[in-house]
Amino acid sequence: MRLVLVASVAMALVLPGCGEKVPTLPEEAVDRAATCGVVTAATLREKAGVKGDLPAEAQERIFHYALLAGSEGPVFDNERANAVFQRMPGLFDTTIKGKWQVLQPACATAYPATAQDKPALPDSKLDSALQCYVLTDFLRKAFGGQGASYGDATIKLGVLNTKLDAKVSPLLKSAGVAPGDALQKKRGEALAAVAKLGQPQAVVKACEAKYE
Repeated sequence: MRLVLVASVAMALVLPGCGEKVPTLPEEAVDRAATCGVVTAATLREKAGVKGDLPAEAQERIFHYALLAGSEGPVFDNERANAVFQRMPGLFDTTIKGKWQVLQPACATAYPATAQDKPALPDSKLDSALQCYVLTDFLRKAFGGQGASYGDATIKLGVLNTKLDAKVSPLLKSAGVAPGDALQKKRGEALAAVAKLGQPQAVVKACEAKYE
C-alpha cells in the first residue's frame, strides 16, 4: 500500500458568473476517499513544512480515508480500501493546485469521523479488544508498504497487536466464534465499526491506555 502521491482526476466545475474553476469532490466513492486522502496529506505537509516523509500519526490520518471507504457497509470491504490506496498516487498533481484548500471543509463534511479525536471504545470486552486488534493489524500492514521510515511505527503496532491477540482469542472462543468464515465476518464487522470511532491515532491511544 505504498503511497507515492503523483497525478490525475478531473473534478473542476466552473463557478457561475466568473469563469473561475473551483475544485469539488468526486461523486464516486473510491475517488472521493482518495481525493480527501490527498488533500489531507497536502494539508498536513503544508502545516508542518515537511518535504520528506510525514510523521506516523499524520500517515494514519491519511490511511483513515481508505479505512472509511472500506467501512461503508456493515462488514469491511478490503478491496475497496485497497482501491483507495492505489488511487491516491494518480490524483495528487491534478488535485493539489489552484484553490485546492476549498476541499478541506468538504472532506470534513463527507468524513466526519476524521475530526473525532476523543473516541470511546465499546463497553463489550470482546468488541473493544477485537476492534483494537483489527485496527492495529490494518495500520501495521498499511505502514508495512511505506518503507523504512515507518519501521518503528510498524514494530510498535505489531507489539500492541500481539498483546491484543492474546486477549481476543479466549474472548472469541468464549463467544463461540470459531476460525473460518464466522471469524472473518466478525473481524470485518469490527474493522468497519472501529473505522467510524474516530481518528486512527486517537483510537490506538485509547487502545494502548486500556490494554498496555
